Amino acid sequence: MIATGFWESHSEGKNSWDKGKLGWKIKWKGRVVGTEYHFWLFIVCYPLLITLPIVVAGFTWKLFGILMSAYLSGLVLEDIFWYISNPKFNLKNWGPRKVTWFKWIGVGKFKVPINYVIGLSAAIIIWALVWS
Repeated sequence: MIATGFWESHSEGKNSWDKGKLGWKIKWKGRVVGTEYHFWLFIVCYPLLITLPIVVAGFTWKLFGILMSAYLSGLVLEDIFWYISNPKFNLKNWGPRKVTWFKWIGVGKFKVPINYVIGLSAAIIIWALVWS
């Protein structure tokens, strides 16, 4: 996922999220919540890729939980590394003023995209469930 953050940031530059992408876009309440590019990468390609250990080792709920937890936390890591490695839209631009494609939540001046909170929370809950 970190490697994806690097190559995606260098191929997109400052054309983040839905800007300059070919294909369809899903809108909800006036916001683009999905693009064809992101659908094929994160909903089709990566889930198929992370199921390979299940194909090789066989299905167990523990393995499935570990893979789901890794995938959800990996999505957050991928996005963070998009900013860290992007030469055109770097980490200093990260925040609700310039990153308008995310909904942000926070306390005081500390703000974070809500999808980071949801993804990491789900990853931690799933991890805790499979190790209990």
